[in-house]
Amino acid sequence: MPQKTRIGLTSLGGGGSVELPEWVTLYCPDCKTQVADKGQCLLEFFKLKSDKSKTGFVLGLSVDCRNCGCYGKPPAVEF
Repeated sequence: MPQKTRIGLTSLGGGGSVELPEWVTLYCPDCKTQVADKGQCLLEFFKLKSDKSKTGFVLGLSVDCRNCGCYGKPPAVEF
């Protein structure tokens, strides 16, 4: 049974995590290791420039998997 997916957040002001609903699970696109805020497969936020956003950018997600070495690819998603 898959565990809940948690995304760790850090900034100069502190840290924390976001827990996704049970029906959403993120995986490494190569080896299918589940993403977690602590573990062998981590998720990172990054900024993308976007003319469609009022702020000029949107957030993207990428995987940093220590099991298979996958880095910078978007996660696989299961609903």
